[in-house]
Amino acid sequence: MKKKLGAVLLSTLMMFTLAACGGNASTNSANPTSNTGGTPANTAEPAANEELKPEPGAELRFWTFTTDLKPFTDYALKEFEQKYNIKVTVEDVGYWDSIGRLSTDGPAGVGADVFGLQTPDVANAAQSGLILPNDYFEEETKSINKPDTIAAATHDGILYGYPWNVYTFSLYYNKDLVKDAKLETWDDIIAFSKKFNDVKNNKYGFLYEPKTSAFDVAFMTGYGGYIFGNNETDVNDIGINNEGSVKGLKFIQSLREIMPLALADATNNLKEGLWGQGKLAINMDGSWAIGEHSKQPFPVGVLPMPKLPGGENAMPLAGSTGYYVSSYTKYPNAAKIFANFITTKEMQIKNNELTGALPAANITGTEQGIRNDELTQGFLKQIASSHRFPGLFETQYVWPALDAAVAEVWNGGDPKAALDKAADKLKSNIANQK
Repeated sequence: MKKKLGAVLLSTLMMFTLAACGGNASTNSANPTSNTGGTPANTAEPAANEELKPEPGAELRFWTFTTDLKPFTDYALKEFEQKYNIKVTVEDVGYWDSIGRLSTDGPAGVGADVFGLQTPDVANAAQSGLILPNDYFEEETKSINKPDTIAAATHDGILYGYPWNVYTFSLYYNKDLVKDAKLETWDDIIAFSKKFNDVKNNKYGFLYEPKTSAFDVAFMTGYGGYIFGNNETDVNDIGINNEGSVKGLKFIQSLREIMPLALADATNNLKEGLWGQGKLAINMDGSWAIGEHSKQPFPVGVLPMPKLPGGENAMPLAGSTGYYVSSYTKYPNAAKIFANFITTKEMQIKNNELTGALPAANITGTEQGIRNDELTQGFLKQIASSHRFPGLFETQYVWPALDAAVAEVWNGGDPKAALDKAADKLKSNIANQK
């Protein structure tokens, strides 16, 4: 999953969410369409003081990763099946593929009952009628999880998801290469890289993937830029071309001096390859890679995003992953019970213990079971100093516009002109969808 997450999961940060998937799913939790195409299932909720009971003979299909998450998945499914005597079949489906798959597999009766989604895709899934509200376990879910993860799992005031983990990115570094270098600011990183770089021998002090504009937003928000106003909730307030965003893009342009690569060549594959070979000192990557980087043959540390020249600390986007119940499920009660079971605070902590994923639950980092290693604790601190990932349906229009602006600027274009063009394109796409 590491390669997928490096090259594709982060692309879900910039992934163009599918516009209104098809299918016959219903958003009415009391009357969803059966995944066999027959009569709607009876999902009338029990009274508030009545325990939710799984349907007799329930069997569930679960879409998630079956590679890096296998230790947790094996553990959670064994516990669930022992408690409820419900068989769960697992299929390897990436979070970014769930909507497209369910829109066809759901009506065909072969879709998941429970599946994963990340922040960018929740609004699309809700508007497309693919997911059921998290109604029975709503208060429990809200009580244990961080407010931003609840917001990310909510659409039009309705909670749909069961938050599971959070993700952001920061700077991993090879301690053998960095040694005692001062790396407190981006000026320090640039100075270090100028001395360390040996381009002819493919040695670099710092690399990231600038063509993935979700990475670039960290530099824009560090100067006061934003995507949407009111904490990324107001699509009528576009901030990608404000003064802070322009200043951030100018800084990105300056990084070309220590990253003398064509934009098309500055890929995640190149970065991860050089990192594994010990030819890259500082690697901007995500918290989802904690498990992988902790297994490197060299000692790895993590730096918080440093202070920008004349500005504040760079603020990377932070999002969350949750599990969702398909509106096509024949067993909505069982599916809701399962989604809740695998996302309890205890299960989130167990997942961190087994895989390194960061819990969505309200934790301090000192709870029993939470990894106490440098990478986990460093990213828990970075999550607290990150910028909320917009979860609006309109977010899908952001990344093509920003990608084009970054490409233009990386090749010497004017940051202000490029971002003005991007903002106009974003506003036009939002207006045209209405």
